[in-house]
Amino acid sequence: MIKRTLLVISLLLPVTGCGEAPAACDRHCGEIRTLFTAPCGAQHSGTPAECAHWVDEVGAMSHRLDESLRGKNVQPDVSEVLPRLLTAVDDFEEHRCGEVRVGNLASTSTWQSKCNETLIATRGDLGSLYFSADVPD
Repeated sequence: MIKRTLLVISLLLPVTGCGEAPAACDRHCGEIRTLFTAPCGAQHSGTPAECAHWVDEVGAMSHRLDESLRGKNVQPDVSEVLPRLLTAVDDFEEHRCGEVRVGNLASTSTWQSKCNETLIATRGDLGSLYFSADVPD
């Protein structure tokens, strides 16, 4: 496990701009950490409507990270997780989950359920990225 973590760090951090000094990690690792520790992230609180802005921020960070990694040799866990994260964000947006309101007649139970699933997927994939990249505290 330790060897795997060191491999992840050595392959991902230089590629994403996260260098030796913790301050150099701010570009992407800081965003991942902030989003992961946000109320809609690791704490798993908030409804799809309440977390819509958070999902937008996760999507923006994920797209920037994806662009910065293109054409580079990336640790396999990260190369598997990042596309799943992008898909989860796209699904959340495609279903217009920011419009879901509990008790709203327009919010069908199927729609609410699908939005809850995509929110959970986004949280899970961001968590996987956080731990795969071994983002420092």
